[in-house]
Amino acid sequence: MQRIASLKFGLLGLTTLSLLPGMTQAGGPSPEHFLNDRSMVLEIRYCECQATEPGNAPTELRSAFLEQSRLLKVDVDPEGTGFVSSPEITLGFELKARPESPSDFTFKFAGHYDPVSQNVTGTGEVLLTKDQWLNLFSSRHERENNTEYRDVAVRLVSGDL
Repeated sequence: MQRIASLKFGLLGLTTLSLLPGMTQAGGPSPEHFLNDRSMVLEIRYCECQATEPGNAPTELRSAFLEQSRLLKVDVDPEGTGFVSSPEITLGFELKARPESPSDFTFKFAGHYDPVSQNVTGTGEVLLTKDQWLNLFSSRHERENNTEYRDVAVRLVSGDL
C-alpha cells in the first residue's frame, strides 16, 4: 500500500515539475524584446515560385511570391556579418551602411537554396535599400510542359517590429 502511495505522489511531483517551466515563461518577454535600438531585421523570402515578372526590376516582386514564399527573419547589426541556415536555405552575408545615404547598405552575400535536390546558388555584392525587397538570386528550369522557378529575395527593415 505504501508503494502505491509513493508511486502516486512521485507521478504527481513529476507532473507538477513538467508544468513548471511553462508557468515561469508565461509572463516572460516576447522574442522581439531582445532586439536592441540599433538592430535591423533582414527578412529573407524563398519559394519554388517566380519572384519577378520578366523585364521587371529585381525590386518589383510579384504579390503571388510574397503570399506563397516562406519567411525567415534575422536580427542584424547595420555594420556586421551574419549567417542563417534552415533545412532549405543557407545565407552568409556582410552588411555595411553607406554614409552618403542613410537608407542604403552594401550587402555582400553567398547563399544557396535547396528545396528538393535542385540547388540554386548565388553570390555577389548588391545595393540594399531599407524597406525595399530585392530578388537576390533565382533559377528557372524548363521542363516538358512547365517552367520551374526557385527564387530568394531579401529586405532590410527597422528592428522595432
